Amino acid sequence: MEANKKEAPNAKWFGYALQSLAILAIHNGVCPSCEIAVKMESQATLLRRIMAQLSKYNLVVAKEGRDGGYLLAKPAAQITFADVYRALQLSEPLSQALLDSTSEGIFGKEMQCYFTKFAGDWQKRVLFELEQRTIADLTIGFELK
Repeated sequence: MEANKKEAPNAKWFGYALQSLAILAIHNGVCPSCEIAVKMESQATLLRRIMAQLSKYNLVVAKEGRDGGYLLAKPAAQITFADVYRALQLSEPLSQALLDSTSEGIFGKEMQCYFTKFAGDWQKRVLFELEQRTIADLTIGFELK
């Protein structure tokens, strides 16, 4: 992860967010972003940007000050992967990428129709699967030191 680049939320953010939330669940209390970054071997700057987005959707609480950091806003078993996915509002969902790959010709228009239908079905299935998993699932049998 590069801290220098200002990047919009992307698919990697989803993975970083899930890992960060799992660390908070295991930590059981306020955890500074630098500590999360060390455990994930990543940059605290990007993690703070991700946590700010999760905070807007009431998935984490940010505590300011010398003893500040982050903690889960509710129990890990009540935070689904779908909650995290929705909070991040990924910059380019697969559906948009598929549509952007088509041309304006006859074949391209046919592909746009198919991709539009496929992407809607795909999104519903993905959200259904993400609703079945929680942050607590990531912490089973795991202990951070």
